[in-house]
Amino acid sequence: MNAPENTIAAFRRAFADGAHGAECDVRVTADGEFVLFHDEGARRLTGFDRRISSMKWKDLSKLRVLGREPVAHLDDLLNLLAPRKDKTCYFELCFDDPVLAGRLYYRLKATGFADRLYALVFAHRKGLLDGVKRICPELGAAVMPLLPWNISRTALAAGADAVCAGWIDRPWARGLFKASSFAFDLADQLEIASDLGLKLSGGIANTPGDVRWLMDRGFDSIWTDDVPMALGAAYDAGVSAFREDNRL
Repeated sequence: MNAPENTIAAFRRAFADGAHGAECDVRVTADGEFVLFHDEGARRLTGFDRRISSMKWKDLSKLRVLGREPVAHLDDLLNLLAPRKDKTCYFELCFDDPVLAGRLYYRLKATGFADRLYALVFAHRKGLLDGVKRICPELGAAVMPLLPWNISRTALAAGADAVCAGWIDRPWARGLFKASSFAFDLADQLEIASDLGLKLSGGIANTPGDVRWLMDRGFDSIWTDDVPMALGAAYDAGVSAFREDNRL
């Protein structure tokens, strides 16, 4: 990644490098503003030891991620996406309040291009997707299973159009996911899910080997922090039409 995560500079760079889409983490400030920030607290990325949910936007907006880039407001990313009609984006809900989820869906609906946007949740938060199709039928719904088993059932139970599967950014997670994938026959599960019309993306693939591993299992999109690498790995594997999405 060549720019701090979840910043407009990072999204802009990803699109310039050829990413077809991006993923961001949506949190809510004390005064109800939607912001893009990975962590629950601001300390790791800004040095300021406060929870995002306890800060007002006017104060959070003064902080700099890794001392360089401003914290992004949801509207900043929507403004970046608006003219880029070939780009998609997944918005991960990092909160548990269905009322806030509904507010987010109405905001995405108001863009006029919700048909290329997705609301994304981990499987244990699948209830937050209940309002997607009622509020904004054109908005996509995506779910992240915690482990690669019962993928189709997980998606259908959540009312999802898409599945985002893979390992979280922890030293042990990648090995656990790959071992589980063998035990639960991930490739067969993805074939069934594809036949059901589900969009299938996997990651986080930050090496050529991981890109190829996910492609070989049947994912149609890849999440990565390194778009040029993922594109190169896909082309080297002979899949010139493969779609690479960027996770930020």
